[in-house]
Amino acid sequence: MSTATVHRRKLSATGTVPPSGSTAKPKPRSPRPPLAASPQGAARPQDTGQARRPVRAASLHPRAVAASNFVPDPVTLELTDRAEHPMLTPSWHAFRAYASNHPQLSELKAQGLVPMMRAHQGLRLAIFAVAAALVLLLVALLAYWWLLPAPAAADSPYATADAGTAQSTAVDRWEQGVVPSLYQSDTSWADVPYGQATLASTGAAPVSLAMAYVAATGDTTYTPVEFAQWATDHDLTAAGVDTIGAFLQQAGSAFGLAVEPMAVDDRTLRHAIVSNVPVLVVTQPGTFAPAASVVVLDDIDKDSRIVLHDPTSASRSAKGWAFGDITGAAALAFTVHEA
Repeated sequence: MSTATVHRRKLSATGTVPPSGSTAKPKPRSPRPPLAASPQGAARPQDTGQARRPVRAASLHPRAVAASNFVPDPVTLELTDRAEHPMLTPSWHAFRAYASNHPQLSELKAQGLVPMMRAHQGLRLAIFAVAAALVLLLVALLAYWWLLPAPAAADSPYATADAGTAQSTAVDRWEQGVVPSLYQSDTSWADVPYGQATLASTGAAPVSLAMAYVAATGDTTYTPVEFAQWATDHDLTAAGVDTIGAFLQQAGSAFGLAVEPMAVDDRTLRHAIVSNVPVLVVTQPGTFAPAASVVVLDDIDKDSRIVLHDPTSASRSAKGWAFGDITGAAALAFTVHEA
């Protein structure tokens, strides 16, 4: 007996492999059925395991909970059923009804503002933003009130009680060496646009320069309208002291004048006035006007007081002024003569 036969019998006795005579052959695998022929180029449908749902027509009514995982807003659903949704009937009533029925409003009524702010970061940030905006608005209003020039007090020498429209000197009476009385309220130019308003309210600089121009040259060609237009074209219509000073010098040069700055003191003013030279004085805000303004110094009367022409007030133009009142109100001063 061969060694291979002995070994095979031992394995058969232990049950590891069947005896050689009873070894079962594996059954052959049955072949797969052939696929059914399909038209060339046709897409093979994919089996998703779910029945196809019919397409639902568009509607303003939310779908039922059982149809999908979408849970409609009960407030929106109720307002839609009552035809009060803002998108259906846009109106203040519909918006108020939607806002008053909102769940967050009910939460606010039930819990209060502070607990809701703790629970909702967006609400907290929104309230902080609104509070910051209100604080900035308050600061801006206080700054505006603080910086706004106050009008002259009732007992101030600059106070005036003018009423009605002042009468300017007629053009046929304009002559060299004499400062005409021209007023912003003159109907010939009161409504001419100037800066953000009109010559009637903010046109002291061009009206005063027109007075000085007539006195220095005797030319009646140009009125306050031409000087105002020049200021508008060169963006020099602001009411600041520096802007007015720049306008007087640059516009004067453009119209053939020499507008030269001078010191503001009693001696210098007196010397310029007695020399029969028109003097333009740019006044500080809160003196002759709430904002910076311009007056023309013309003469010295028998009481040693200054005679001036104020384009904003006939009553101030009719009174004599102490030198101290003029130097106290002056921010800049210029002499005017032909170039």
